[in-house]
Amino acid sequence: MNKHFLKALPAAVALALSASAAQAALPIDFGGYIRSGFGTSSEGGKEACFGLAGASSKYRLGNECETYGELKFGGEAFKASNGTTFRINTLVAFSVNQNQDWEQSDPSWREMNVVADKIGSGAFADARAWVGKRYYDRQDVHITDYYFWNNSGPGAGLENIDLGAAKLAYAIVRTADDGDSKRMGLSHDLRFSGIKVNPDGELTVGLQFNQKRNAQGAAPVASGHLLTLMHTQGNLLGGFNKVALQFGKGSAANTGGFSLGADKDDKVTRLTEQIMIQPKGAWSGMATFVYEDKETAGVSSKWTSVGARPVYHFTDNYSLAVELGHDIVKPEGGESRNLTKLTFAPQLSAGNSFWSRPVLRAFYTYAKWNKAAQSAAAAESALSSTGVFGGKTNGSSMGFQVESWW
Repeated sequence: MNKHFLKALPAAVALALSASAAQAALPIDFGGYIRSGFGTSSEGGKEACFGLAGASSKYRLGNECETYGELKFGGEAFKASNGTTFRINTLVAFSVNQNQDWEQSDPSWREMNVVADKIGSGAFADARAWVGKRYYDRQDVHITDYYFWNNSGPGAGLENIDLGAAKLAYAIVRTADDGDSKRMGLSHDLRFSGIKVNPDGELTVGLQFNQKRNAQGAAPVASGHLLTLMHTQGNLLGGFNKVALQFGKGSAANTGGFSLGADKDDKVTRLTEQIMIQPKGAWSGMATFVYEDKETAGVSSKWTSVGARPVYHFTDNYSLAVELGHDIVKPEGGESRNLTKLTFAPQLSAGNSFWSRPVLRAFYTYAKWNKAAQSAAAAESALSSTGVFGGKTNGSSMGFQVESWW
């Protein structure tokens, strides 16, 4: 990222918000996320990161080879006497290869929106309206950074409409072709959340319909739909359990949004499960399971992933995290690929919660894969025969990492 941009960004956002923030007598918020570090592989060179071709995620601990950050600035621009508020939100993301001191990177504008809250009465008393670019109610598995439900981008919507038995949200999100302004699609996203189905358990139902909006002469795109059923169980050993079942077709045979290159017959069925616990005592942890059956351009494949990250907290600040993950991809007519990754990471963190950050960690990661995984791997990647481990089907890395959010 250009250093002059980084210097100017906080001042520019602050100036843009200062007049309205002063009017509302409320401060400007600054938040964000960072991770950075370095390491080396058992064969020398940089740390290696292990991911399986055809799997949509990898197990993160001791397995991230980039410096990544998000800088978030926002503030309440106006508050009316009737309680209605207008809030400005911005977020800039960047990533570099953490190779050396000076690394150039262009920022990515991920969020730029305004949210109006408490916009009416009755069912709309606590409702919100928004317009702009937004991370839209994304659902993820933390230990794999897998966003299994993610319809983000430029759009507009209404949310938190009280229907009594559920809260209703509607968003319309646009996806346009960078190379052809005549080619685009709209994702209509309906969500019914907060449906009480059992003690401390809630159901969310999502219905996404993708609409083609091509101008004459543009390359065709497919319509599509995505159905999501997600159950969240709270108050579970100090944590939660979340399970999501999804069915997608056409341009929505994904994790959300509009896939411009999809075929109308593409389809996906996916089950994503995660459990996070922190019972009284020294232990915390998260585990996950994913099963996905998809067909893309007439070719089917199945992906299965299972893994866990238990953490033992010796004191309020010192802990040991261990992460074991296993991925299998079975392509149609091909041999199954598999990858197993194990990481040990002593940690120094700001508290004794699974979520305590900042955290400074050292790590040792060992991975093993089969020949099919090696053959399918991208050239020069860790699993490839042209990568640092050559013809071997195992390897390791060690190093240090910091991770924080605020």
